[in-house]
Amino acid sequence: MSRSTDNQRLAEALTIGLSRSVLKRSRNHRGPNAASCAISRSGKYYIGGTFESDTNLFDIPSEHVALLRAVQQRDLGIREVVTRIAGTTTTVSPLVLKLLVDFGKRTGRAIAYRVFDERGRTIFRTRNVANVIPFYRSAQTNVGLPAAAPQKNWQRIAGRGRAEDLLRTSAMRGLRRAFPLYPGASAYGASALAKSGNMYYSGQYSASEQRLGLHAEMAVLIAAVMEGERDITHLGLVSDKFEREPPSLCGACRQFVLELSRKFGWHMAITCFAKHARARSRATIGTLLPGPWESTPW
Repeated sequence: MSRSTDNQRLAEALTIGLSRSVLKRSRNHRGPNAASCAISRSGKYYIGGTFESDTNLFDIPSEHVALLRAVQQRDLGIREVVTRIAGTTTTVSPLVLKLLVDFGKRTGRAIAYRVFDERGRTIFRTRNVANVIPFYRSAQTNVGLPAAAPQKNWQRIAGRGRAEDLLRTSAMRGLRRAFPLYPGASAYGASALAKSGNMYYSGQYSASEQRLGLHAEMAVLIAAVMEGERDITHLGLVSDKFEREPPSLCGACRQFVLELSRKFGWHMAITCFAKHARARSRATIGTLLPGPWESTPW
């Protein structure tokens, strides 16, 4: 592939990422929109948009979303992350630097990082982000997913079978996409069914910098939104910690689900499954979070 073709492909990917970002409703303290692309040695590009929180509880940078998309599709061969900022800034987030260092340490690879603005001016560039903050000690354990060609984390549902049974099967697949900090760590798997008929599945993305962890429920909804889905009808959850009884969404995930549901008008049926039993619990986000905290009126 020629350099001009490669640059055009990258530009198109970043434009898609910007268009699929989820931004704050309020303009107070809103940062610039940004999109990232995690470029793999496999030749694949993983697009990430920005996910802002109306309550400022969990703003997720586009670099994190791009790496999450790679992990979800079982591709740990990321060699570079490129970010385009649609706005004016001269700063690079130290949390993002930590995230990239952590990913590189755990996959055993040097990660290049480049940031440029909407005019194409370079804001930051390094061939190995670990050299930028050598004082940061991230997890050293190399936790690799099974060696295989990248595999997408969604499939088309033909319409056969009960939605709950399909959710459970897909959430179990999500368990195998978890990105833990160490071997044997607890895993969570989530699934999301879109009105389009696509079923998504993902595990959690753990991080040495705890503020940069993403739970499975967050991860699977991010995957769906980044694929262009705008109507999610069902959400499923399973965990290997809960073999005989169903798990429950934590408070952060309830708030995350609520905010996305309000932005997109979702009315999801939420089902949590025991891993090795028929036990399950059913809810809506309204029953799980009847009195949400508000920072701006709806």
